[in-house]
Amino acid sequence: MEYYEVSEGETDLYLELRERARGSGWWQRYGIKGDYGTYIGLEGDARKIERYDAIHIPGLFQTEDYQRALAAGSMADLGQEEIDRRIGVRKERQRVWMSARPQTWVIVDEAAVHRRVGGAAVMRAQLEHVIGLMAEPHVTVQLLPYEVGVHAAMETGPFTVIDVGALSVVHVEQHKSVLFRDDPHEVEEYLRVLDKLRMEAHGDAKTKAGLRSALR
Repeated sequence: MEYYEVSEGETDLYLELRERARGSGWWQRYGIKGDYGTYIGLEGDARKIERYDAIHIPGLFQTEDYQRALAAGSMADLGQEEIDRRIGVRKERQRVWMSARPQTWVIVDEAAVHRRVGGAAVMRAQLEHVIGLMAEPHVTVQLLPYEVGVHAAMETGPFTVIDVGALSVVHVEQHKSVLFRDDPHEVEEYLRVLDKLRMEAHGDAKTKAGLRSALR
């Protein structure tokens, strides 16, 4: 770090990350490793989480019934034990997130709100849960309405930008694979996409009105 003339403060942050990386994460007891384990570790250390979701409610906001309905519809080949394990991991992620309370800004496409995952009763409970989370001071939710039409994230798909202080990482979801990008220029590109979406999406009042309309 001295060779590359990194500042003392930034060096301390990297050394702290190195020490954390040497320890065992809670997710390892679930047998989680690889990319998902990396993502959970970053999420647990996050100071800020920014996400765009196109087709479903973001994972940190999902109720158990919504998760089970998603699994039944999109992962029908999984056994009940594996589904229970995945839901257990998601619950622990949510617990850690609510405990750490990083600033979380989520933009959700209107399509995700109107897609009846699990039927009307499950979807009502899910939307009520999202509205409840909007009362948390560390949570911001914006609804991206159909009327926007073509928007900045249509070619990128769902993605998350996680800021852990020492660095920011973009997590891009693809079919059966994920990408992690930490090049500052690439991260900045995704942040610009989020900024454009924020300008086009509804504010707090209209987002709540949109969610309540879907409830009705």
